[in-house]
Amino acid sequence: MTRITAQSRRPAIRIGVAAFVLLLAVAGHAPAQHDQHRPAPKREQAEPLGAPSPAVSGFEPIRCWRQATAGAVSVGETFTVVLTCAVYEAENARVVPDESRLNVASIQMAPFEVLGGSHPPDVHRGPRRFLQYDYQVRIISPDAIGQDINIPPLTIPYRIHSRVGGAASLEGRDLSYLLPMMPIKVLSLVPNDATDIRDASDASLASIESLRFRSNMFRILTAAFGSLAAVMAALALVPLARREALRSGRDRGRVPDRAVLHVASRELRDAQARASADRWTDETLAQALGAARLVAAAAIDRGISQRPLTGAVPEGRLSIRHGWARPVTTSVSSAVTADEVLRAAQGEGLPTARRQQLEALHGSLAAMSAALYAQHPARDATTLDEAVHQVLSVAGDLAREHRWRR
Repeated sequence: MTRITAQSRRPAIRIGVAAFVLLLAVAGHAPAQHDQHRPAPKREQAEPLGAPSPAVSGFEPIRCWRQATAGAVSVGETFTVVLTCAVYEAENARVVPDESRLNVASIQMAPFEVLGGSHPPDVHRGPRRFLQYDYQVRIISPDAIGQDINIPPLTIPYRIHSRVGGAASLEGRDLSYLLPMMPIKVLSLVPNDATDIRDASDASLASIESLRFRSNMFRILTAAFGSLAAVMAALALVPLARREALRSGRDRGRVPDRAVLHVASRELRDAQARASADRWTDETLAQALGAARLVAAAAIDRGISQRPLTGAVPEGRLSIRHGWARPVTTSVSSAVTADEVLRAAQGEGLPTARRQQLEALHGSLAAMSAALYAQHPARDATTLDEAVHQVLSVAGDLAREHRWRR
C-alpha cells in the first residue's frame, strides 16, 4: 500500500518542478525585456568612474558640466567654454580634484585652439565647493565649415579624503570623472557682419588699471613740464621787460616822428600861405627850409634834435606840444642837407617808392637852399611852391607809414 502511494505521487512532483522552472524562466525574462525598452543615457550626462566612498554616500562626490557662449561659430571666431565643477566638502569627507590638468596652459581641446582663459575664485555653498575655468577657444581649420565639430571629452581625476576618528584622514584611491564631448556647429569662414578677421583686443581689468595709471602719470608729467616751461618763459621775458623799461625811460619826453611830421607839414602850409600873400621872404624861406629838413631827416632815419622847451623858441627850431595826459613841450630841428639826401637816394637796396621820395626831397631842399643862401638868389614863386608841395606829399606818405608801424 505504501509503494502504491509513492508511485502515485511521482507525476505530481514532476509537474510541480516543471511549473517552478517555468516561473523562474518567466521571471528572468521579464527584466531583460524591460531593459531593452529603457531609454539610453543622455550624451551630456557624465558619470564617475569608480565607486564612491561610504563617507559621501547619499551625495555625488563630484559633478561637472560645460557650457559654450555660442552653439554655432565661424572659422576664426573666438568664443568661451566655461567648465564648472561642484565637489563635496564636509567634515566627514573632502573631494580633491586634480586641477593641474584644468589649467589654461595644460588643457587640450583639439581641433579647437585654446587662446587663453581665467580661473575665478572658488565659491562655497553648504557641503559643496564650486570651481570654474573659462577658456577662450577658436577653430581655424577651413575643412570644418558646415560640420559639427566636437570638443573632446574631458577626464577629471579626483580622490576622496575621508575623516576617520578625531583628526585622522584617509586618502582614497584614484577615481575619474568623465565629461562627454560637446558638439559645436561651424557656420562659415567669417560672420556676415564682420568688419575684419582680427582677434578682439584684451580689455581686462588689469590692462584698464595699467592704462589709468599711465594716464595719471602723463597728466602729472604734463603739469610739471608745463610749470617748468612757464617759469622758463618768465625768466626769458624779464630781460625783455627791463630793456623795454630802459627804452621807455630814455624815450620818455621825446616826441614821436609822426608828431614832428605833422608840425612840419603845418609850418610848410603856413609858410606857403604867407608867401602867397607877401611873396617869398627870407623869413618864410627859413621857416619852410627848417620844416623840410625835419621831413628829410625822418625820411633817411636821421636823428632829429629835440630839447625841452621852457621859454622862448630858439631861432631855427620849431615848438611841439605832444601828449594829452602829461603833455610835453619840445623844440626840434635838423641839419640834414640836400647832399645827404642825395647820398641816401643813391644807396643800394632801396625800394623804388622811397628812392623817388628822396629824389623829390633832394630837389626841394636844393631849390630852397639856393633861394635862401645864394649870392644872387632867384626866387621863382612857382618853383618854390612846387618844392613845398613835394615836401608836403612826402611828409604825408611818411606820416601814414609811421601810423601803420604803430
